[in-house]
Amino acid sequence: MLRRIDGLTWTATAALAVGWFWLDALVATFGPVHHAAHFYDFPLVIQDPKWLITGLGGAHGAGTLLFGLLCVAAIAAPLLPRLGYRRAAWLSASAPLLLMLLCSILLYVRASSVHIESATLGRVGDYLARLANGTVTWAGDVVARHIAIGAGGYLAFLASLWLTLRGTFGARESAVPKRI
Repeated sequence: MLRRIDGLTWTATAALAVGWFWLDALVATFGPVHHAAHFYDFPLVIQDPKWLITGLGGAHGAGTLLFGLLCVAAIAAPLLPRLGYRRAAWLSASAPLLLMLLCSILLYVRASSVHIESATLGRVGDYLARLANGTVTWAGDVVARHIAIGAGGYLAFLASLWLTLRGTFGARESAVPKRI
């Protein structure tokens, strides 16, 4: 059964696309230096978190293109139940939110992992590795104070949250038979 897509769903879908593709998701500011990353840049940022700060060492390639296509599919997913594809409606409605959460978790884990392994360095090497990891952690904390979520991140989060809630509760309402 084909149901009409309401205006708020179209608005949230458009806001999600604008947040992911046109507005900045993450912003790094160090005095006059301002570097931003869109959501479709997240594969580069996850692969090399220092790319967000420097903008060097990564290029938009096949990975970014594939992730961009995944983003387009995630944006279209909440519309599928309304076009007649009812299977796992709550899952398709929450696809954009789940993609954002997965990318955020991967970025956090990647950026906060141990940088120097000390398993084969011996006693002095272990001490130097702990010292270096402590220094890198301190420097990472200083850098993290200069990184903020951009307008695109907030807009996309709110739009995906609304689509998730709308799809979840809309699926429940359509599954409950109405009494006469």
